[in-house]
Formats: sequence, structure tokens, C-alpha cells
Amino acid sequence: MGTLYALFVGIDDYPGAPLQGCVNDVREAEGRLRRRARGAADIRRLYDGAATLAAVRDGLERHLARGGPGDTALLWFSGHGSEEHTDAPWEGTGRSQALVCHDSLDESGQPLWDTELGALLDGIAANGAHVVAVLDCCHSGGATRDGATVRAVSGRPWWSPRRPVGARDGGGAGPAQRRHTLLAACRPQERAHESVIDGQMRGYFSHALLEALGKLGSGASYGGLHALAEEQVRRLSPAQHPELLGGADRLFLSGEPVPSSPFLLRHTSAGWEVNCGQAHGLRAVGGEFTLLDGGGVPRTVVVREVRAEAALVDPVGWRPEPAARDTVFGVTPSALAFPPAGVTLTGDPGTVRLIEAAVAGVPMLAVAPAPVVGTPVVGTPVAGTGGVPLRVEAERGWARVSGGGRELPPLPVRSPADAVHVADCLAHIARWRHLRDLANPDPWLSSLVRITVEPTDVGTVRYTADGEIVCSYTADGRPPQVMVGIHNDSDRALWCVLLDLTDSYASSPSLYDGDFVGAGRTGRARRGQPVWLYLPPGSPVVRGAFTRDRLKVIVAESELNTAPFVLGPWPPGPRPAARTDGAWDHRADGALRLTALSGVRNAGGPPHGPGRWGTAQVRVRTEVS
Repeated sequence: MGTLYALFVGIDDYPGAPLQGCVNDVREAEGRLRRRARGAADIRRLYDGAATLAAVRDGLERHLARGGPGDTALLWFSGHGSEEHTDAPWEGTGRSQALVCHDSLDESGQPLWDTELGALLDGIAANGAHVVAVLDCCHSGGATRDGATVRAVSGRPWWSPRRPVGARDGGGAGPAQRRHTLLAACRPQERAHESVIDGQMRGYFSHALLEALGKLGSGASYGGLHALAEEQVRRLSPAQHPELLGGADRLFLSGEPVPSSPFLLRHTSAGWEVNCGQAHGLRAVGGEFTLLDGGGVPRTVVVREVRAEAALVDPVGWRPEPAARDTVFGVTPSALAFPPAGVTLTGDPGTVRLIEAAVAGVPMLAVAPAPVVGTPVVGTPVAGTGGVPLRVEAERGWARVSGGGRELPPLPVRSPADAVHVADCLAHIARWRHLRDLANPDPWLSSLVRITVEPTDVGTVRYTADGEIVCSYTADGRPPQVMVGIHNDSDRALWCVLLDLTDSYASSPSLYDGDFVGAGRTGRARRGQPVWLYLPPGSPVVRGAFTRDRLKVIVAESELNTAPFVLGPWPPGPRPAARTDGAWDHRADGALRLTALSGVRNAGGPPHGPGRWGTAQVRVRTEVS
């Protein structure tokens, strides 16, 4: 069992701007976490006057940085936060956020800026430790407290935001992925609050997070903790929205993966809610989700209202116990409100029958009627399915899957298990196409966002008449580097996530993994660092070689659950062992294979209004010319 290295920073005694609940927060957090720690705990505390900028930096660089593989490094900060206007190109909100240390308000004092903090945390994570920051201060969603006190101070004239530093992989050969997990009290543009709770002055977020931890116990994931804490905070202060960045499917304070669905069910002031909405492709009321921990008896909820970021649902045939309101459930779509992809099967009858049986168990796929002999198979959608059907040409013992784009090698089909693997492939491609084609039928918000790909001095960029952007390797074989921007031409801040959809049927949000872009501003992929474009691993860099990516931004007025947008490449890694519970299979590549449950209904309903979300997409071809 590894060591928990923790740095607890609580500051009430700010000169001229005192708070009252911050030291209470970190003392309570330390007590709770000590009781939960499964291994050794090495704690450093910085309260009030001891929490200078130099001391906080030292706690990060010398104390938390001692963590290595198997260890956890935790920063818990309760105090003032602040923000400053900036024209820096790496700040899509137009504001830089900061943690206010005890001496930051002194003349010539400086806060701990978000760019420096993020770099320090990611640098610790690079040593192998699991790193998490809990920030209970104003503007904390960007900093990687009405009848209540606000935990914010105005910026000082002598403060100057810092540029991102090299520890963020600046100029590196891949996406600047967030290596740490952030639990923040509010969005970057919001304020966090403190007030008397249970007879003691506390921060809303710290109190809610620790209460959620007590309810969920040792198996709590970051996603589950955030879901419970966010709802409690919003009941106290509707204008405060806690944020979670990274690690939703990881175990709290260990970082170990928690097998789960990307969708969660929780109880809110509006009723039961699943974090799956129109922006994820949920198209209609009437669709069903089934709880994963049903205890052998399927328990379902049915969608009664579809919103952009989530759906309100009602239990069907069962009544949740009162205690269920204090927990979070993983759920999987069972009677899908997503359009299934049609699959046309041709060829050897015995092989076709094996594949047909496997496809029938996957709700996101539908078998097309057998084609008439002598009639060519054309791209006609199957009734009730979405888009051009996939096709499987079966030979004795083999199957060739097509219809998604890139040609795949034949797959063996010599047993029912092999046929399930073919169905996995079809479902994987169907999910990829679902993300590729995701669009709001109302183009209003989509017309106000755009993606640009701009050249640097490495490689060339050419724009073609059909809209494809061609990026070429240099003459000496170096991969092209480009600057990718997300432009918000609307009059309001929009939350954005940028997906890289590759021709290996993968989808990753790592270029811009979910953040707000201010009105009229531009968010930059990789925090303003170049994006390197490569041929697939192992591909020779020879004249004529190429690969394609689709860069797709999904925007909304509130945060979206990004887990359903993550998809590993096909083929995946080693095939997982078969499951027998008939509910779900969390693959090693991150793809969730949805499996039909016995007795579920084919629910449906009229489409719901489009809601306030949108998309924009560009096609990028990387080639050796």
C-alpha cells in the first residue's frame, strides 16, 4: 500500500479580507482522510500566516513531489481565490485564475497562478504518483465562498499572470493531457461560499464533498463524489457549480480504475437524473436505462425529459428506498433511445448465423433483412436505424467488416466467442460513427462555433476545395505541427470539448478536455502549444503515406459528461474475459459494450426539442508528400 502525501492549506486570517471556515475545512478533511487511509500518511499543514506563497510552493515541490508510483499526492486548499483579465492566447476564458496565499495581498505579493499550479501538479504526477487537488475557493474551476461569505478577493494592480511553463509538455510530441484530478468548488467564472453549517462555519464545497465521501464509503469514485457534492452545493447556492476535471472513473485517493458505465444516476431537486443528454445523442423520451447493481433483478428508469446535458428519468416497476437519494448508481442503456446501426450480413450461412446471434445481443446494432439474391447491397438504412448500415461478408470461418471507412483485416469466426468479437467490432465502429455524425438539428449554436487549423514553421498546411485540411511532413521527415483553435462567436461563455476522431476508430478529448471559452474568444488546444500530427504508430514515413483525423468540437451552456466521448482504437488490446452477468462489459480499451437484458421493453417516443448545444467539425489529412 502506498503513502498518502497530503498538503492541507487553510487560510482565514487574510489582512483586510478575513474568512472564518477555511481552517475548519482542512482540519475536518484531514481527520476524515486519516481515518480512511489504508497505508501510511505523511501530512503537512499550512494554516493562516504560515501559508505564504513560498511555503505553498515548497509544500508542492518538496513534500508532495516525494510521491512516486503507488503513492497519492493530495493538495487541499481552502481560502480566497481571484482572477484577472488577460489577453494571453492560452486562456480561452479571457481570465487567469489564482490561489491567494497569506502574503499575496501584501504590496508586491503574488498569488499562485493557475498555470504554475497546473504545471507543478502535473510534474508530480509525471513521477508516477496519483495526484488530486481539492480547491475550495472562488474561480477554482480554472485554478489548477447570499447570506454567505464569498471566498474571493479582487486582483491587485501589481499581480501579473504567468505563462504556462515547460512542465505542461510545451512543444512535446503529443497532447498535453491533464495528469492530475481536480475537484473544484465552482466554475472558473463563479464564486464559492462559506456559511454556518451544523453550528460551524464551513465552506459549502468542502462540507458537501466530505459528506458525500461518508455516504459512498471506501468504493467512492471521483465521478460519484462529484455528483453527490454538486447537488448538495447547488441546493445551498444555485449559482455555484462544483467541477470535476479528470479521473471520473477512478477510485478516490488511489486512482485505481473503477469498472463502471460512463452514465450515472443520481437524485436531484428536479428528480432522478442520468448524465446523458441530447449532446450525447439521446434522441427521445421513453428510452430506458438499467442499474448495473440490480442484485439479480433488473431495475430500470425511463426517460421523461431530455435536456442538453442530462435526462430526467422515472423508476419503472420499483420504488427507490429513501437512502438511495444519498448514493449514485451506474446505469447502462437497455431499451435504447439511440438509433441502432444497421448490419447487413452476407455469405456463408453457418458463419452468418453465428454472427447474427451475437449481433442480436447488442442493442446498438440491428440486423438488416437478407438481401435478394443477385441484387447489389446498397447504402440504404435499415428502418429505425441511423445512417448507412455496416456490412459483414462472411466466408467459412472468417468475416470481413466494412462500412465504417478504413478497411479492416478479416476476423476469425470459428466459435460463438469469435462471433461476439465481430459484434464488438461492429458496435465499436457504430459508436465511432455516432460521435462522428453527432449534430443538433437546430443549427443555431453550431453556427456560432468553428475550428481553425493554422500552420507553424514545421510542416505545411493546405486547404482544399472540398474542405479537407492537408498537413504535410517536412522534407526531412518531421511530422507537421499546427495550432488548433476553438472560436466562440456567440455573446456568452460556452463549455467546449474537442474530440480527435482518428481513422483507427478512436475518439479522444485530450486536446481540449472540457472547459469554458469566453464570449468572442478562442480556446486553444493543448493550452496554446502546437498539436503534432503523426502517421499511425509503425507506419513507414514514405511518400504517399497518409492518415485522416476529424476534429470535432461539442459545445453547450453547461458542462457535459465526457466519458461517453472516449473510445480506444480498433483493434483493441488483449480481449477481456467473457462476462456472464448479461449487463455490461467494460473493455480494456475504454469502450463500453452494451448488452441486451432479458425482458426489457423497446421503448420510444417523439423526439424532444434540440436544446442549447451544438457541434463543429473539420477533416484533417496528414500526409507525406
